[in-house]
Amino acid sequence: MPFTVLSDANVNHILDTLSSSDVADLANALEQALIQYSCNNEQQYQPHRAVVNRDGQVSLFMPGTTDQLIGVKIVGVTPSEKLKPSEAGLKSVLTLCDARGQAIGTLNAAALTAFRTALGSMLPYRFRRNTENIVVFGAGKQALWHIRLALLLKEKDIKSVTIVNRSAERTQQLIDSLKSNAQSPWPSHISLQAFDPNNDRDAALEALVVDADVLFFTTPSTEPLFPASYLISEKALSKTRYLAAIGSYRLDMQEIDPELLKQVIHTSGPFSSVGYQGGSVAVDSREGCLQEAGELVKAEIPTDKMLEIGQLFQTKNSENPNDLTKWLETGFLIYKSVGTGVMDLSIGQ
Repeated sequence: MPFTVLSDANVNHILDTLSSSDVADLANALEQALIQYSCNNEQQYQPHRAVVNRDGQVSLFMPGTTDQLIGVKIVGVTPSEKLKPSEAGLKSVLTLCDARGQAIGTLNAAALTAFRTALGSMLPYRFRRNTENIVVFGAGKQALWHIRLALLLKEKDIKSVTIVNRSAERTQQLIDSLKSNAQSPWPSHISLQAFDPNNDRDAALEALVVDADVLFFTTPSTEPLFPASYLISEKALSKTRYLAAIGSYRLDMQEIDPELLKQVIHTSGPFSSVGYQGGSVAVDSREGCLQEAGELVKAEIPTDKMLEIGQLFQTKNSENPNDLTKWLETGFLIYKSVGTGVMDLSIGQ
């Protein structure tokens, strides 16, 4: 069996040239991997990730297995004060072996990680009916791939994309990157802009959030990016939204206000009529979120209210219940992801 090595340039070229049908195929592959993870007793075969902190340099070892693959992703996170201005703070590599342990490939996984995480957010997004106005918090690789994949899947249905980030320079770099991509020209009918309030930032941000149909959260924030009140006002409750939060990965981090999550799962709360099974949150891994999703833990979301996305799609594919379909298409839907090893394996393969 040949051994394949893919550099960062190789991986970026492959991802940059993906078509809409390619993305749909990869989304289906990721969906099947998560169904296997949630429904076929695969969780017992997933080793725990390990974290080593040496002089501020954090190293993460993230193993995973399937019935066909063994793999591990190694991630290095360098403190910002030790970085050169143009240097990326996160570097990673993924090594894949077959079920017998024979190495079949290794690849630079920095871009792949951002891609597979964004692809996870696209699994529910594929079904959304209303996606005219998209708001993205963050301006890194995760933000880039959430925007690019959303366009590849639903370009005709999108009218505006607004980026919210503290650094005007990074935001402009992201906008320039999106608009200058020769492989995927920016559609002329979609406006792309930075959030740049003139006076009252809070009022402007609330108006932006209320007008949004889709919100992607891609920041390692330790404070909610906006208060729950923005989405519980009478005007905000006049429509539903899809929220995907993938940026926070520690218990001291939170992007979504825990109070909003409490309202979402409340059986008689403001979202009860547009939720699923009395109010639920979709997650990639229940166990992972219990250990790493700060906003879910702070909100004290019961485990029976965390519905794994693999289980949801297994139910949809086998039974296709009307209430689940309605929630995916037009309900108020929050998806929280902390990442799993099987996601890396399925997309890396």
